[in-house]
Amino acid sequence: MKIKDGFLVKILDDLINIGASPILVGGCVRDFFLNVDVKDYDVEVYGLDSLEELENILKNFGKVKLVGKSFGILKLSAQEMEYDFSFPRMEKKIADGHKGFEVLVDGNLSFKEATRRRDFTINSIGYDYKNKIYLDPFNGRKDLEKKVLKHIDDVTFIEDPLRVYRLIQFRSRLNFTLNAHTFKLCQQIVKTNEFHSLSKERIYVEYKKLLLKSSEPSFGLNLLNKFKIEKISEDKLAIIDEIARFRIDNEDKLILVFSVMKDIFIKISNNKKLLRKIENYETFRIPKNDIETYNKVESKGKKMLVKLDIQKNIPKPIYSGKDLLEMGYTPNEKFKTILDTLHKMQLDGKIC
Repeated sequence: MKIKDGFLVKILDDLINIGASPILVGGCVRDFFLNVDVKDYDVEVYGLDSLEELENILKNFGKVKLVGKSFGILKLSAQEMEYDFSFPRMEKKIADGHKGFEVLVDGNLSFKEATRRRDFTINSIGYDYKNKIYLDPFNGRKDLEKKVLKHIDDVTFIEDPLRVYRLIQFRSRLNFTLNAHTFKLCQQIVKTNEFHSLSKERIYVEYKKLLLKSSEPSFGLNLLNKFKIEKISEDKLAIIDEIARFRIDNEDKLILVFSVMKDIFIKISNNKKLLRKIENYETFRIPKNDIETYNKVESKGKKMLVKLDIQKNIPKPIYSGKDLLEMGYTPNEKFKTILDTLHKMQLDGKIC
């Protein structure tokens, strides 16, 4: 595996010099095999006796933040990047909730022992930087080749109910088929009280990944229907897939998508400012190079939106050309631009 980040390579080499074995894990290894540009690196560090040893090395490269001593995770901020370094750990469910785990942090665990706590086999592949070999105790590379989403372990998988949403977002992003047993386990999880007590924050993060990293979000959103979590009509799913193809910034894309499923947004977020924008979705901006696509979609989508009774009533502008004249402006070709800007500020709650 070629690591393009030279700064990270220096850190890994320093870790090896003190007797550690750094192993790249999770999404960076998965994305490498999927020929996706790797932007974020997670490193598990084996062979050290204490987290302080790791922290002392990382301090030479930038600002280090201890995320949670019990979880053995350190975040390094440097070079306008953030890197995650962690000790291998095992987790045992002892109570309900996200924090209901007993955690064993141990630099001398085997890679297989530490990896069993992960969700899917495709996320269980490691790259041993020291020995330049891949570690794949749960056949993740085989499932990547077969394009299958499969859990690692029956017991550890059901311990965190958020994994249902993680399955949904990976299904959207990768369009992989689902292992039948994994599907049944998710059905089992959805029936638990703990699943329905998941925090809004954790669920919203998975929705954002799904909506911003998928070319066809319906691949995953369909599972909400199958698991009987939410009911999204085929018409709405078609609109959401069209929106996913827009070349617009992330916030605008979220605003438009959640305007189609506002009821879900209200359940998973307390962001009132974003909700106001969602309720006035027609104000979002479309780049000039995407106007043609947008017009085509809207000519089809408007009827669908009206049929679904989610067409928005946009408040009338509080400022008019008459107001500009009273302010002393001389009529010119910029009047419309000024009025449009004022209307947008009004809809965003910046003026009233």
